[in-house]
Amino acid sequence: MNEIIVGLDESEGAAEALRWAVREGDLRGRPVRAVLVWDYLDQHRLDGPNAFDPTYDESLAEKVLAEAVTHAVGPAPAEAIARTTVCDRAANGLIDQAADAELLVVGARGLGGFKSLLLGSVSNQCLHHAPCPVAVVHTPVVPASGPERIVVGIDGSATAQSALRWALAEARARRARLDVVHAWPVPVVGGPFTIMAFDPVVSERTAHGIVDDAVAAEDAAGVDLHRVVICGSAAPALLSTADGASLVVVGSRGRGGFQRLLLGSVSQQVAQHVRCPVVVVPPSIRRPGGVGQQLEGDG
Repeated sequence: MNEIIVGLDESEGAAEALRWAVREGDLRGRPVRAVLVWDYLDQHRLDGPNAFDPTYDESLAEKVLAEAVTHAVGPAPAEAIARTTVCDRAANGLIDQAADAELLVVGARGLGGFKSLLLGSVSNQCLHHAPCPVAVVHTPVVPASGPERIVVGIDGSATAQSALRWALAEARARRARLDVVHAWPVPVVGGPFTIMAFDPVVSERTAHGIVDDAVAAEDAAGVDLHRVVICGSAAPALLSTADGASLVVVGSRGRGGFQRLLLGSVSQQVAQHVRCPVVVVPPSIRRPGGVGQQLEGDG
């Protein structure tokens, strides 16, 4: 359906996510649909938490959603936003609604959880299980410094290649600079054979080759693309490069870790700590127009 789905509740984080999604929809020419997921133990109200209401139903949830949309974007833009209420657990409902979506957008934190948590349980579950790319919008959104810039991390994996493809389309839509980042770590395993086998010149040349091969495999025409190769760990490299950026894009899994881990440690750390919105691209996504693309598992 090529929709952008936004998880909405009465939190300011969700309102910020909706505002971000509306801009994304304008850039990509995609409709935006706001989804409020509720159940009888999670009753949404704009006037703050109250005692359990046994009469709470779909009509009350619809009213809250309509008011939340208007509060977030204003009366006129709200008319263009489709709205759906779902009686379910929050993460389950959003993931189901995103089954045919082009993008799922969530705030980093909703109303639940602890203030000290940088990533809420709902957004975290969506990152792990949503079938489409997931954008996590942190609050407050830190304005980009200077011209708009997007950062994408690659490591030679199929999922990272998918992230690069997504980032190229986004950079083209935004007319933004794209920084393609690859980090190559110094070996940490001790022993004389490891030290003798490590050649920093060869390692850096290999790292540049990974970036060149990834870029050559995609259509980068018209994109102001910059290659960034850093000696160090992937997550810190991405986070430092992302300082002042408008958006960070990562694959949900890279080459490290175990097959059973749905979200890799790098993407988890970036989603937790980056200050700008982040998009996490899963191993299998649909191309625009609904044609499926299955990527190989990459660990």
